[in-house]
Amino acid sequence: MTKTPALAPVPRIPPLPLAQWPASLRSLLADSHQDGPGRKNLFGTLAHHPALAHAWLSLARVLTHEGTLGHRRRELIVLRVSHRLDAPYVHRRHRTPAAAAGLTSEEIDATAAAPGSHAWTDEDRTLLEAADLLAANIPVPQSLWDRLARALRPEQLVELLVLTGQTASMCTTLNVLRTPSDSEAPRPSSLAVLLDRERCCSAGHCVGAVPEVFEQDESDGRVTLLLPDPEPCHAAELRLAADLCPSGAITLVAHEESARP
Repeated sequence: MTKTPALAPVPRIPPLPLAQWPASLRSLLADSHQDGPGRKNLFGTLAHHPALAHAWLSLARVLTHEGTLGHRRRELIVLRVSHRLDAPYVHRRHRTPAAAAGLTSEEIDATAAAPGSHAWTDEDRTLLEAADLLAANIPVPQSLWDRLARALRPEQLVELLVLTGQTASMCTTLNVLRTPSDSEAPRPSSLAVLLDRERCCSAGHCVGAVPEVFEQDESDGRVTLLLPDPEPCHAAELRLAADLCPSGAITLVAHEESARP
């Protein structure tokens, strides 16, 4: 499927509004105001599963407020892992706490660039190298582990691994669910539809997802496009249809990017 970066994402599971959160989760949000802005849609997403929300946020609270790595190391790891996993929600969300932890704006920007683009200290570079490998589930070589062990105590090494895993889990969850940042207002996207009938394998998933837009031809089984410019209310179903298409025959284009007059 072709992504449309000009449009705010349509969440696969929209965050619950504050009024539908359990009281305990609203209290957690209020109590964690020192963690900075940008948590409302995260909490609203977790609110679909209150028990899991408490477990997740309890771990996050330990890592943030009772951790032994220190704020600067923690934010460096979170920023780097979120960059490596292409999770802009998390990277943007942690710019504010990273600055509060002592990272300069240049350092924050450099966490989303090649390690050699900034004059990192030896310890910072070691942490970034570890974050890159752990985010990609690549084994940590003994030489790198030895450098980590010289910089960190045993409990800090354990915390580093758990922090990386928790950050990766958060990034994956928010990315797959297309959770928008709090500054983005999810809205129906106006999309043009392009269909390559030669690539169509007649699976018919798109017809089931959006019968107003697609129809299966009885003569050859391939799909026919009924509406190349459907109404914005069909945007979420169109994205699902494109995701489900096993042959990649469906392309979605934002109207401002299409050739539509």
